[in-house]
Amino acid sequence: MKLQSIAIQEFKQFTGRLFIDDLQPGLNLFVGPNEAGKSTIAEAVRAVFLERYKASHLKDLLPWGKASGQPSVEVSFDLDGVACRLSKQFVTRQRCELKIGQSVYGEDEAEDKLAALLGFSRAARGPLKAENAGVPGLLWVQQGGTQEMRDSTGHAAQYLRDALSQLSGSRESAGEDALIAVVQRELRQLLTARTQKSTGPLAEAEAALSTLSAERDDLVRQREQFDENIARLAAQQEAFDDAERKRPWELHEQKALLAQQRADAAVQLERGVQDLVQALKVGEAQLALSLQQEQAAVELEAAVARDRQQLDAARANVSAVETEHGQASSRVVQLEQASADANRALELANAAVSAADLRSQIGLYRAELERLEAAIGAANEAHEALVEATRAAAALEVDETKLKRLASLDASLTVLRARTEAAMTRIEYRLNGSITVGDARIGGEGVLRLEEEKRIGLGELGELRVIPGVSDLPARLSELAALEAQHAQSLQALGVASLAQAEQRHEQWKALVAQQTSHAKVLDAHAPHGIDALRAASASASARLQAANERLAGLPDVSSALPLDEARRNADLARAALESARKLLNDAAEKRSTGLATAESLALQLQRKEAQLSDAAFCSNRAQWQAKIVEQRVQVEALTKQREGRERELEAARLDDPAAEAQRYRASAQLARQEQHERQVRIAHLRSQLETVGASGLGERLAALEAKIEQATRRKDELSLRAGALSLLDEVLVAERDAAVAQLRAPLTERLGHYLKRIFPQSTIALGDDLSPATLDRYGRADTLDALSFGTREQLGILTRLAYADLLKASGRPTLLMLDDAAVHTDAARRDAIKRALIDAASRHQILVFTCHPELWDDLGVRQRAIDDIKAAA
Repeated sequence: MKLQSIAIQEFKQFTGRLFIDDLQPGLNLFVGPNEAGKSTIAEAVRAVFLERYKASHLKDLLPWGKASGQPSVEVSFDLDGVACRLSKQFVTRQRCELKIGQSVYGEDEAEDKLAALLGFSRAARGPLKAENAGVPGLLWVQQGGTQEMRDSTGHAAQYLRDALSQLSGSRESAGEDALIAVVQRELRQLLTARTQKSTGPLAEAEAALSTLSAERDDLVRQREQFDENIARLAAQQEAFDDAERKRPWELHEQKALLAQQRADAAVQLERGVQDLVQALKVGEAQLALSLQQEQAAVELEAAVARDRQQLDAARANVSAVETEHGQASSRVVQLEQASADANRALELANAAVSAADLRSQIGLYRAELERLEAAIGAANEAHEALVEATRAAAALEVDETKLKRLASLDASLTVLRARTEAAMTRIEYRLNGSITVGDARIGGEGVLRLEEEKRIGLGELGELRVIPGVSDLPARLSELAALEAQHAQSLQALGVASLAQAEQRHEQWKALVAQQTSHAKVLDAHAPHGIDALRAASASASARLQAANERLAGLPDVSSALPLDEARRNADLARAALESARKLLNDAAEKRSTGLATAESLALQLQRKEAQLSDAAFCSNRAQWQAKIVEQRVQVEALTKQREGRERELEAARLDDPAAEAQRYRASAQLARQEQHERQVRIAHLRSQLETVGASGLGERLAALEAKIEQATRRKDELSLRAGALSLLDEVLVAERDAAVAQLRAPLTERLGHYLKRIFPQSTIALGDDLSPATLDRYGRADTLDALSFGTREQLGILTRLAYADLLKASGRPTLLMLDDAAVHTDAARRDAIKRALIDAASRHQILVFTCHPELWDDLGVRQRAIDDIKAAA
């Protein structure tokens, strides 16, 4: 199938009519930016072929902002050499017509015919679903859907199988599939498809057997528990009787009483030790205070000696710093003068550089001013020549439409005159006398042309009645007169006497237009922005020249200036030396200030400490605490010895921890009583259980359950045997069917390999049951489609669709490929490979490619058709 033309009317963003013709049988490339209408054109093609013309959901096809529109699409195409035309109108006044050769189909019959021809199915109602799209859904790729292959291939699988069957000479057995379906249906009643787990009757039989077995196991456990409970009851009763005789809890309680008495005595001893510890702490604190006071006095005496030494050193340091500060101040004064001289020399050197720059600028401004003056002169000449050529061309301008009409009329008039003259009756005469023709008398020699009936008088001989043989001669004469009037009117409208004169004027006008264009180019070369812009630039250059001269005149005499680099270097050295000297001066001033402050602080501190040492009250207090130190040391030593003796006694009393022993014995007595009580409770509980189970008929129930288990086991074994047989039969039938399918896939696998090697050499692709790509095997590793990158899936989507198209064409099916922005996520190298694949496929199929990246597709060797140009032409 080859599209010849597409006509779209009031469809979505196309509010008017869009007509696309001259579609090539191979590759057709449509380009345009986003929102230009590429996808709308593709959608229009899908709608006219696939959508039901009476569908009520197609209101979104209405033109934007025009609720009363009538969306319609008409396509002309060639089908096996037969010219076809399909037109549909949607939403309002719905209609559908399909013409194939001389046959015309309408309404539903046309849509059924389309579905049969193209390989898809009609939706019963509502919008076209993916499962109905068939072959067009596979080959007509919508924007953003290139990488999606599984669903579209699955929906077209039956059409692909039919084509493969025709090519391979093999047919899938419908009866075999039906048998497999029956076997699998019976098997699915017993085992699940994916996990092969039991289901249906088999699962019920296994569940029943499992329930009975669990119930039997429970009864067995109950019987075993009954026997164990008899033994446990005897043991518990024996232990209870033995404890009642020995009564161990009473012995534990007596031991607890004795241990508690020893614990109370230890508590009293501990309180005495704590009192001694407290008294010792008070004595030690008083002694520490007295020692601290004496230590402070000793440290004060040592501090006075140190401060005297530090004060002498600080006063010597102040004298040295004073000398250093004077020297630094003198050095700063000298360097400030040197820095000022160097800065003045640098300013003079900068002025010399500015003067040189200004002289260079003045030269450039003068050259630019001369160039602009020359350009203004040349532009004025070109402008005058352009005006003169324009004036002359306007005087000779000839309307080409009127000229063409005059030429057409002149040619028609020449032909009509010749035909009219040929239709007239022609009489040549040579007379010795005269005759009458109508009311006129003629003689001599000549030719008569009679356009109507005439009477010729012959004198005495009588007369002749001449009737022209052409019956429509008057009509031709009338047509000739009308045409001559139109011809004269055209000559008058052009203001010429003849067609030759009009054509001569037209040639002169074209020559003047050419001169006008040449002068315009010369003017644009000299004044691309106009003569006024040149004059403005000239005035600006003149002003800059004057300003530069004025600035040069305002500079000082620079004849004695140093080179700029030398002056800058001298200024930098002087500035660095000055900054270093100032830093040294600041450091000396800071040292002098610090030294003076330190000396003053040390003198005040020494004076304060000496006054404290010589104070009478301080001397008296010092004598008192020195006497206390001796007394307090004797008291602390006595308390320490007394505390140590009491602590040894307390350690001996706590050696066995009598309080813990008392607690342990009381707990043991409580546990012994509690354990005896629990034995009594367990004995009562076991007796109750044994009485209950003994009355329930446990043995009879277990025997009846064993019989039921045997019956359930036979049922489960029968169903398991049936499931195994069905599984084996299914495996045999599927293996036979798969062998036939493998033979069926051979042509498609060959075409896939033809395209796949362009991008993935040394690779193979495996197909699923629905003939869609399943895995890509590269370098010995098989990857599923979902594991591949988005770009790789996109490239496989294009190549596999080309292979499907080859398969369908080889089996005589119509093929048309549409790719809407199909290689967006593809790199440059793989895009080139895809282009070669498209060029190869275009030799067999018509392919419509829509893209918003024309620069990436300009090397295909086909014309790029811009959507904006198509809309403008419409």
